[in-house]
Amino acid sequence: MKTSLREQISLPMVQKDKSSSGKTETVFASDEEKKSYLLRKAVAFLVILIISFFLGKTLYHNLGEISVHRWSLKSPFLILSFPCIVVNLAIASYAWKRVLSFFEINVPFEQSFKIMSVSGMGKYIPGKIWQYLSQIYLGQKVGLPKSVTFFSMVLLFVVYNLAGISLFLFSLFFWHTFSPLLISTLLLIFVSISLVILYPPILNKILKILLRLFKKEALTIKVGFNQIIKILLILVADWVIFGIGVYLLVNSFYSINFDQTVILCGIFAVSVICGILSFFVPAGLGVREGVQSYLLSLFIPISISILISLIMRVWITLGELACFLVALRIKRPKLT
Repeated sequence: MKTSLREQISLPMVQKDKSSSGKTETVFASDEEKKSYLLRKAVAFLVILIISFFLGKTLYHNLGEISVHRWSLKSPFLILSFPCIVVNLAIASYAWKRVLSFFEINVPFEQSFKIMSVSGMGKYIPGKIWQYLSQIYLGQKVGLPKSVTFFSMVLLFVVYNLAGISLFLFSLFFWHTFSPLLISTLLLIFVSISLVILYPPILNKILKILLRLFKKEALTIKVGFNQIIKILLILVADWVIFGIGVYLLVNSFYSINFDQTVILCGIFAVSVICGILSFFVPAGLGVREGVQSYLLSLFIPISISILISLIMRVWITLGELACFLVALRIKRPKLT
């Protein structure tokens, strides 16, 4: 039996129960779901293993480029890069708070930060659905309706990725391999389509279709177009803050110029989207690094490209872990 997304929103496919011995065990609704779960884990492990093998092999055969490079760690740059990733995650939490207000629900910022930071760790579990199920569950704990949490997450996800793709298209100006007229045309078309999609009357029509699909109660986004644009601009600023962090991180051990920094941010944005689309791989592990390494190798040595990708993975994970630990100390405020 194939479980629909609507059913997954209501109940997790896998639940944790305590056995008589006191140990936590995984309980499945059926044998088919157990096989499906195990198959996804196996596929995720295989994908990560294959990509890691090829990245490791390429890195090994190009160690000479790394060994001849004059390495010098700029500690101030490295230290200053970490607040950028924390601020990046905080801005995303604030954007979600603003999106929730579209449904006439006011959530304190510290609560939106806690829910997003804690549930965000679920993306490291194969299946991708766990992050969203956790966010819905934690939202319920403070009184957020499941449907509002879910559709606000979908809207934030869409706007965040539209901003990321726009950044990637803008970064093409710095590649110096494409016609500026072609890039301008693509960027104009994409931004125009994005604004049409985000126009409130159209958004509400899309929302109405989704509500019928998931058999949820009626919801309406009650804001003007300017409020939607503000969310888009907030998330563009989020990407800019991330770009500053990338510049500081990479330049702490390997010097790149401004053009390469913009290119790196654009490449990271598109690699993140590729990681999201790799449904079976937790947090896009391996997929993000593979795409990023390949595209970066067009501008800098392949060994350095792989090294930058791996270091960025660790950097982001540490930033998310720091936010997670801070979020655990936040008490549960009431909705207002």
